[in-house]
Amino acid sequence: VTVKVGDLVVFESDVPESQRFWTGEYVKTGIVVAELLGDSNGTAVSVLWGSGELTERCPTWMLETFNEKR
Repeated sequence: VTVKVGDLVVFESDVPESQRFWTGEYVKTGIVVAELLGDSNGTAVSVLWGSGELTERCPTWMLETFNEKR
């Protein structure tokens, strides 16, 4: 997955939908605010989520791009 600064991304928990309320896991949407250097776990980015939460190191394999920056 190629993810760039400015891309809108989605993270969907692998917790079954029927259990998400109890676990706090849900679908999140956000914007990539920084690209980070790859490490042994692959490429990561910083994501600002719609809730205002910032994840400073989110592996790109966990994200789906739905509106790439052109």
